[in-house]
Amino acid sequence: MVAAALGAAVVRTLSRLAILGSARKIAFDVRNYFFAHLTRLSASFYDSHRTGDIMSRGVNDIQLLQSFFGFAVMNLLNASIVYTASLVLLFRIDVRLTLISLVLYPPLFFVVNRMSRRVYVRSRAVQEQLAAISNHAQENIAGIQQVKTYVQEDREIAAFGELCAEFRRRNLSMALLRGAMTSMIGIVAGTGSLIVLFLGGASVISGRITFGDFVAFNTYLGLLVWPTIALGWIINTFQRGAAAMVRLDEVLREDPDVPPALDDAEQPLDPVAGDIEIRGLSFHYPHDRADAAESVPALRDVHLSIPENSRVALVGPVGSGKSTLAALLARLYPVPRGTLFIGGTDINDIPVSRLRRSIGFVPQEAFLFSRSVRENVLFGGVDDDARDVDRAIRVSHLAGDLSAFPEGLDTLVGERGYTLSGGQRQRATLARAVVGDPRLLILDDSLSSVDADTERSILEELDRMMQGRTTIFISHRLSTLAGMDRIVVMDRGAVAEQGTHDELMASNGVYARLFRRNRLERDLEAR
Repeated sequence: MVAAALGAAVVRTLSRLAILGSARKIAFDVRNYFFAHLTRLSASFYDSHRTGDIMSRGVNDIQLLQSFFGFAVMNLLNASIVYTASLVLLFRIDVRLTLISLVLYPPLFFVVNRMSRRVYVRSRAVQEQLAAISNHAQENIAGIQQVKTYVQEDREIAAFGELCAEFRRRNLSMALLRGAMTSMIGIVAGTGSLIVLFLGGASVISGRITFGDFVAFNTYLGLLVWPTIALGWIINTFQRGAAAMVRLDEVLREDPDVPPALDDAEQPLDPVAGDIEIRGLSFHYPHDRADAAESVPALRDVHLSIPENSRVALVGPVGSGKSTLAALLARLYPVPRGTLFIGGTDINDIPVSRLRRSIGFVPQEAFLFSRSVRENVLFGGVDDDARDVDRAIRVSHLAGDLSAFPEGLDTLVGERGYTLSGGQRQRATLARAVVGDPRLLILDDSLSSVDADTERSILEELDRMMQGRTTIFISHRLSTLAGMDRIVVMDRGAVAEQGTHDELMASNGVYARLFRRNRLERDLEAR
């Protein structure tokens, strides 16, 4: 008996290590694969999916998946072994008594199966509500400055409370169903024991079975009680795990619109260079494709030529398509074949890694990671070469600010870089773009928080650095664009006019009106 107990302890320990360890490895692999898949998805995916929902799938659903492959599988195996062994021993003692004691189990399994479908539906609803809570919390934490600025704390707290109340309601609904299932299984197990006590006792009195067989029969039947009660928990865990797998699979089945850049960062790649030719480019954002017939295209029939080694400015009213064109040059969205060429090669035929390593792209929103200034500047995978970093700092006019930082380049910038001012964030992202010495530099209104004098100085530094390279500059501050080789004016997704500053002012078109309005706004600010 001692040896049997020790053997059981060893088997139980090893089985738990094997099964639960495998579940943790599965969760580890799925979590890594899920994150890697997210990094490869195109920008269009994030335009139509909420961050909080993605976070909930990557954290809570994977945890449910671990429970599915861990405790649920372990208890299922345990229940299967106990049921098989117990039934064999029960039938050896008394077939009739065994069949009578188990008569309620078939209808029980039928009812449990029907209830398990409802558990799946309610579990899915709980997980979706948890995703809504995560998204609301993420948005409020990320936008806490706006919440406080507009004194919306109470409203957001109330909205969060409503989401939590709905989450509690859905959880209680699922708990009620789980409780009913567990109670029903317990009642059936107890009823079976009562039947055995009554009929088995009569069999002992009549001499059909011995008192020892009766005790053994009750012992073996008692072994079925816990696996039977645990059956409800196992089914619930399996249904929740199934719902989690469906939610994860919804993301994993998403294919990127643009092939991901998967080349090794250290692999030498020739930079992309040459004239940029745009031939009849029309573009709808992917989330507008469903109603493309009714929606207004972001770009429509754009024809444009940007010579290599030139400085070109894109200007126009808000929503005219400037940022869209910049994003397509970096191939953040799918580009229609035969409409965009660099160096005579269709952009779709240029490996994404090679293209993006040749481009320095500074978007409108200056985003910094919660790391040091140095790590943010070197984020593009370039080597920590002091000369390159110093040049990037000089071009972005960030040196004066670094001297005031407690640890200079090694100062942590906080989440999203909010410990820095708007102008400092923009100049840090500019340094990140130029440190890799790009062949094509795209500045998408990335100096809007910098004063005009500093912007002019930065442009002069960029002119010296980008000699023999191409620069595309998007700005609403038209006074700084007079020295550009060409100014392209966009309006309603199309090229309205193009030329030098003097030519466009002489034509008295869209650019002339924008320039006069811009100058008037500057004069009013000066007063």
